[in-house]
Parts: sequence; C-alpha cells; structure tokens
Amino acid sequence: MASISRRRTRFRRGELGSLTLKNFIGLDTETPVITLKATYSKRCRNDDQALHPDIAERFRAWLAIRKPASETEILFPISKKTCGVDCKTPDMISFDLASARNIWLAESADDAERQLRLASDYLKYEDSNGHFADFHSLRHTFITNLCRAKVSPKVAQMLARHSDIRLTLNIYSHAADDERAAAINALPGLPPKK
Repeated sequence: MASISRRRTRFRRGELGSLTLKNFIGLDTETPVITLKATYSKRCRNDDQALHPDIAERFRAWLAIRKPASETEILFPISKKTCGVDCKTPDMISFDLASARNIWLAESADDAERQLRLASDYLKYEDSNGHFADFHSLRHTFITNLCRAKVSPKVAQMLARHSDIRLTLNIYSHAADDERAAAINALPGLPPKK
C-alpha cells in the first residue's frame, strides 16, 4: 500500500511515515484529502493534499483488513522520526518489485514471450541504465505522470509542493523518446511543393 500511495500522492518518505487516520479528511467523499502536519512537511507548514479516488478506495479496503487500533496509530511505520522504526525502504521496494516481476513472468503466454519479458527492465529495481526504482523515484513518477496527463505546469508545481517551477519541470519531470517523437509528429507538415 505504501508504494502505491506514494506513486499517486507524491508524499516524501517522512511524510508518508507520519500518517494516521486523523490526517484523512472526507475519506468517503468525492474528494478525500490528506492533511500533512507542518512538523512532517518538508515545507514546514500544514499541507492539504487531495487523494485520487482510486487510492481512496484501495485505502478504505486496506483499512478494513488492517484495522488500526486508534486514530493516532501510525499507518505506515517506516520512519524513525514518527514511530522509532527506520525501515529500509529500498529493500521494501526491491522486494515488492521482485515479487511483482515474478508474477508477471509467470503470466507469460509461452516461452518466447517469457524470454522477451526476461530481457526487459520492466519491474526491475535497477534497470540496464543503472537507474533505481527507489522510494524517491516514485515522486518523480508522480510528477512525470502529471505532465503526461497534460496538467498545467503551475498545478504540477503546486501538487509537487515545489517553491520553484524549474525544480518541477527540469528535475522531476521526464520525457520518454516516444513522447518526444509524438511531439515532433504533432507539428503541421510542410506545405506542398509548387
């Protein structure tokens, strides 16, 4: 649940590790919100963050199984600052990715497809270029997905909670080769020859 939440909610490790039920407002409404306390926000101020409806739905299902003992129980005990436990999030994500990759490989229709999947970087913790799918990369994924969804740069900056839009666009947003090619192909063609 933590990595899914992170990919869709842009929370930093310490912020996610501070969440209790008290941080969730209107979980059963159309637009649920998470309020981050200034103590745990990198910006040192209270932040209200809207939750994607799919995440809210999964979170409610997860709560039905998890059943926190109180409204103040830390829901994702990963941060020493909030619960005295310092989980190694790279190990957690690596384990989750390996498990998901094994399931994906097992779903191959035939040996040829399995070989193609084995050769790909899909669901690997470290890809063939040496890039890691660590906890912080989930924040990059969130912001890149905002840009791919054609969210305005200003809104992306606000959702990322960056003070400078250059950080949002130059560091956290990434464009793939196929996106660059699609942008070029979207330009009008040359006028016909006379």
